[in-house]
Amino acid sequence: MTSEDPASPPSTTDRYAVASETDDIRVPDWMRGPATEAPVTGTDRLRLGWEQHAGKLLGGVGGLVALTLLAVLAWSGYSTVQRLQDGEPLLDRGSPTAPPRPVDESGNSLGPYVGTPAETFAVGATAITLPAARAAAPFTAKQVGDALAKVRNALIQSRLDPSMLFGKPDQFLALLAPDARAHLGKDFTQGTSLNYATRVDSATDPNLDLAEGIRARGTVEYLSTTDSDGIRVLAITTRFIWVYPFGLPRPQAYAPGAELVTLRDQVVWHLPHHDDVRAGSAGLWVDSADVTVFNATCAAIRKGRIDLETAPEVGLPNTAPTGDVYGPGWRPGDGENC
Repeated sequence: MTSEDPASPPSTTDRYAVASETDDIRVPDWMRGPATEAPVTGTDRLRLGWEQHAGKLLGGVGGLVALTLLAVLAWSGYSTVQRLQDGEPLLDRGSPTAPPRPVDESGNSLGPYVGTPAETFAVGATAITLPAARAAAPFTAKQVGDALAKVRNALIQSRLDPSMLFGKPDQFLALLAPDARAHLGKDFTQGTSLNYATRVDSATDPNLDLAEGIRARGTVEYLSTTDSDGIRVLAITTRFIWVYPFGLPRPQAYAPGAELVTLRDQVVWHLPHHDDVRAGSAGLWVDSADVTVFNATCAAIRKGRIDLETAPEVGLPNTAPTGDVYGPGWRPGDGENC
C-alpha cells in the first residue's frame, strides 16, 4: 500500500511516453556508415562447403561402409565353405597357444609325431625293454627271465599286433593261464578290455595308419610277493605310453599331435608259483590294469576301443584327461571325462 503527498501538484508527465515526434532519435554509428564486406577466409569456405554438402558426404560414407561390410561377410562365408570342403578345422584341435605344426617347403606335414612328446619315442616292440633277470625267491633267475619274456610278448600282442588291433584277441588270450583266458575273455565281449588291450573301432574314419608305426615308451619292474589268497607270485608291473597315428586328412591344418590317440597304462601281471596253484591256474594273469585315453571319442572308449575324434565343427578332442598323459605326474586312476 502507498501514500501520496496531498500538497504536491499532480504530475503532467505521461509515464508511458518514450519520445515525441519532435525528439531527435539517436542511431548507433554502425547503422549510419556504409556496409562493408568482410573477407571470406579458407576456414569459412570449408565451413560453408561442409554445411552445403554434409548430407551428401555422410550418405556416401555410410554407403561405402555398408559395401565394405557386405564384402567382408561374403568373403568370410566363402572361406568357411572352402575350409569345410577341404576338411580344414574351423577351430584349432588344441589349446589357443599350441605351437604351429612343422611343415616342409610345400606346406605339407613332416609326420604325425613331429612336434609332439612322442617324437623321441621308440617304434613298436623296440620300446619294450626288460630289466635284467635276477633271482627273487622263491623264483629263480631263469623263472624270472621266462616270466619277463612272457609279459613282453603279451604287451606286443595286446597293444601292437594287428590281430588285436583289427581282429580278435585269440593270440593274446593264448598267452595266459587257461583259467585266466575264461576270465578275461568276458572283458572283450563286454567292452572293458581297453585297460590292457588296444582295439580299433571298426567304424572309425580315418583309420589307424600302421605305416607310420606305433610309438611307445615305458618301464618294466618286478618283485616277489603274495596275492590276496596267500599265493606266492612274481608281480611284474608295466607302465607305458602307447601312441597310435591315424590318417587325418590335411594334418598340416591342425596342431601337432592332432592325429594321435594316446594311451597311458599301468598293468600288474602275476605269475603264480607252480607249487601253489593247480595246472589250470599256472601261467600269466592280469591282476590289475588302469588306463588314460586321450583324443579318442567317448563312444569308442565305452566299447573298449579307440578311434580318432575328428569333428571339424568342434575342433577339440572329445576326451579331457584329468592329468597330462605324457607327464611324470600321471597316476593310475587318472582318466578321461567319459
